[in-house]
Amino acid sequence: MSGDGFVHEIRVTWGDCDPAKIVYTARIPWFALDAINAWWEHHLGEGWYQLELDRGLGTPFVNMTLDFRAPITPRHRLLCAVRPVRLGETSISFEVLGRQDRVLCFEGRFTCVFVVAQDFRKCAPPDDIRDIVVPLLP
Repeated sequence: MSGDGFVHEIRVTWGDCDPAKIVYTARIPWFALDAINAWWEHHLGEGWYQLELDRGLGTPFVNMTLDFRAPITPRHRLLCAVRPVRLGETSISFEVLGRQDRVLCFEGRFTCVFVVAQDFRKCAPPDDIRDIVVPLLP
């Protein structure tokens, strides 16, 4: 993966799995969103909770695309590589690649829109966010 090289480690547990002994499909978007939130915390010093409550900036998702490549199990840590791939006038898109034991398990693209939280009205990304994201774009 190119870009900023940010990787979020997730401990997959028995409770994440279905009777087939692999991760429930619905857990995979959760893992990806957890990794994106960790990316925000790492780069901005605050995650979605603080953005929404302290800064009044929401980032609701408008698109999620996932391709499944290999099963995820509790045998290894899930390493989710996250990078921004697009910054628009009011939106941001992230790529998330999930790997276990160097095997690509899923890849996804996630787009959210910046909104004024109180009004749920689209807005431009704040300058401090733009300053962080732009140098990391491919």
